[in-house]
Amino acid sequence: METIDCLVIGAGVVGLACAREMAREGKEVVIVEASADIGFG
Repeated sequence: METIDCLVIGAGVVGLACAREMAREGKEVVIVEASADIGFG
């Protein structure tokens, strides 16, 4: 079973920015988005 440090719900601008910063800190991050479009909202 895979473990993650953080689950980001929503791949809008803020969700992507948060995920990027956590990944830079060495965290294992998963992003979940309901829409096919990312980076909006």
